[in-house]
Amino acid sequence: MGTWGYGPFENDGAGDLLASLRAGDFDIDQYSTHVDDGYLEVDDAQAAVAMGEVLAVAHGLRPACSQLDGIDAAAFARSLTPDHRAWILETLARTIADSDTSELHELWAENGPEDLETWRAPIVNRVERLRALVRAE
Repeated sequence: MGTWGYGPFENDGAGDLLASLRAGDFDIDQYSTHVDDGYLEVDDAQAAVAMGEVLAVAHGLRPACSQLDGIDAAAFARSLTPDHRAWILETLARTIADSDTSELHELWAENGPEDLETWRAPIVNRVERLRALVRAE
């Protein structure tokens, strides 16, 4: 049984990503090649949300939280090329777009519109703010 919650790190996909970042063995090129351009599986969507949150922390948009202990968010952000950043933002946008593109969206939608928006609204805000930063870089 999987774990999930409203927060960006309250799920199994994010936990796996954070463990890989802590271990220093996360390779975004390898990761992004296995993610389908069509429908996003739940773990991939959860990891995208977590990557977006790490970027938000690195850029000072969000305070670091205890889940990021042992992770240098700024170093992660510096390691990304403009294409990597664009891929993360596009994957985030697909995650929150609708149930046809994202299993995670589909699962939240099954809980009802209120739960869907409680989960989705902060991510929409982060995507918009991160896009503005990426354009400015």
